[in-house]
Amino acid sequence: MFQNLVKQTKKHIVFGILFFFTQFVFSEPSALEDIAEAKIFQSNNNCRKAIPLYQSALQKNRNSIDAKLGIADCSFLLGSYKESKKFYLDILQRDSKYIPAVTGLSEIYLQDGEYKSVNELIQPLLTEFPNHTGLRITEAKTLLKQGKTDSALYKIKTLSDKLGEPSDLLRMLAELYFSKKQFENALETIDSYTKKEPNDPSGFSFKAKVLLYENYFQPRTLVSILPNVKESLENALNLDDKNEEARFYFVYHDLILANANNDKDLKTKAFKRIYELAREFPENQLYHSIEANLAWELGENKFASYHYRRALALDDLDEILRFEAEEYVISSEKEESKLRRELGDYRRDRYYAEKHSLYHKSSLFHLFRARDLSAQTPVIRKELLDFYNLSGDSVKYTNLLLRLREEDPNSFKLQNKLEFVIKNLKDSIEFKEGFIQIDPNSVSDLSVRFSPEVYVFDLESVSPFPYHLQAGRLFAEVLRYQLKNMLSVRVVEGSEFKSIRNLLKESSYHPFSQTIPFSIDNLHHLDSKRRNATKIRYVVHGKYQIENGDIKFDISVYDRNQLKDIVNWKTNQRGRDSLPTIVHRIAERIKSTLPIEGKILKVKKDEVIVSLGKDDGLKLDSKPVFQRRGKTLFEGEIISLGKSISNIKPKQRGWEKELATGDDVVLKTD
Repeated sequence: MFQNLVKQTKKHIVFGILFFFTQFVFSEPSALEDIAEAKIFQSNNNCRKAIPLYQSALQKNRNSIDAKLGIADCSFLLGSYKESKKFYLDILQRDSKYIPAVTGLSEIYLQDGEYKSVNELIQPLLTEFPNHTGLRITEAKTLLKQGKTDSALYKIKTLSDKLGEPSDLLRMLAELYFSKKQFENALETIDSYTKKEPNDPSGFSFKAKVLLYENYFQPRTLVSILPNVKESLENALNLDDKNEEARFYFVYHDLILANANNDKDLKTKAFKRIYELAREFPENQLYHSIEANLAWELGENKFASYHYRRALALDDLDEILRFEAEEYVISSEKEESKLRRELGDYRRDRYYAEKHSLYHKSSLFHLFRARDLSAQTPVIRKELLDFYNLSGDSVKYTNLLLRLREEDPNSFKLQNKLEFVIKNLKDSIEFKEGFIQIDPNSVSDLSVRFSPEVYVFDLESVSPFPYHLQAGRLFAEVLRYQLKNMLSVRVVEGSEFKSIRNLLKESSYHPFSQTIPFSIDNLHHLDSKRRNATKIRYVVHGKYQIENGDIKFDISVYDRNQLKDIVNWKTNQRGRDSLPTIVHRIAERIKSTLPIEGKILKVKKDEVIVSLGKDDGLKLDSKPVFQRRGKTLFEGEIISLGKSISNIKPKQRGWEKELATGDDVVLKTD
């Protein structure tokens, strides 16, 4: 009986082993079939369909390294780095020398700047496999990220020569030459690569990229090489019509050609391409911001509004994009629109956060932008009312009170404030001299300013193809905006600015960024509408760079009388509120560089009225000097000081015969 029991037990064990073996035999081919099908999808850049198949294979064979590697690689390409890292680590726990997992995990560490972790992974393997191209490429990428480009270039070049120029090393070598801006070497190397790998679309798309970057700073040459760029991009798309890099640089190609030829249809084509990319890669902020910008230019407000909001949601620290979105809504959307309301609320909140901080002066930028975006919001009105009152801007303060009274005519509080401020206005030197006019429903400031006048050129990017299409123009616009709000500096704007810009565009224009950079040869266009009027003397120009969220400015002020730059500053700022902080800093420096100057508005019996006041920095003990055609006449003494005009008594007998309306008044400096 015991022997029979043992025999039966043995039978059960044998049947069990046979059952599991049968299951394994029949499941393994199925898993292999899933992996094979997944690899086809992966090779066609369709990782969304590949991942479920890899997961299916993994359910059938939990130990399949191919399935785990497929999930890891595809997750990385789709931006799911946490998932990718998990599977790479799982593979390396089973086989610490599995190089595809080592190089894949290294890519994730490189993105996070964990260079030490990369070295810990690859250095032991490099000792064992010193000529492994994949490991050497990873090492070169690490050195490149750390800024050690020369070392990376030397190692890859040496190994490439030693191994007879294998294609993967040629590809990396081309990228290293590109990073060193050795574009001719990069083109030569990528041509060698495409000959060895004629079926790889990335080689052709990279060649197009090199051609574009090589010629970015020569606009005419940039336009002339576009046929070569197009040929390379078409080769890439013929091999893979979904190649992301080729499609993206086709957008750049079409934009350059559209701007150069003023071709709206071609710009619409570029818009459709970037629209498709933004849909396929919803986490790519650059695609959304370019689409929003092109939608604005083409009048597609629905797309512009959606993609500005989407791009800001991906990175709300993007100060340039935020200012661009604000410019868009101010010009194209009503105050009650959702995006405009959101942007206004942001500026309001930033004003509250900064107005009592060390940056309280630059916080006014937020208040003024909130006013432009949401002028009818009660909270903004209240803050503006307080600001106008504290800053002594009685005209704007009174006009805002009058508007509020129209909405609430029975408010005794508003009426009392109005009576008080109007009484003060009537006591001001501006009112007494007829430069303020008080009507029942408004107050008009009729004073004319003759403070220094500047023309602000678009800033030029230090790097080719700046991240933001409009950055150079936006930085110039924000500087104009800040200077205009300072009152003591006049900025060329409006119809005259547009007229000058159109004239400058004919001789100096970049077809990608649409910037019109500074050029001494073109400065005569600034006076095209002036005729016998005072010419524009000062010109603000410069360069910018945006690097890892850090805004860097290199700004100069050119004096057309002295025919040279009279001052230059380099400054930078990063993080939230970096744009208001840096433009306030630059605007203050421009203001302090320019002279305080005005003109005689009236000649009276015992004194003269001049167009300088508290807004220009005058104090009662300031020493004004009268000039005519640059020649100093004599000094004066300030008798009474207003906000925008002053009463000055000249320190010279018989001055009545010397001074006339329109003569210059400058502030004497020690």
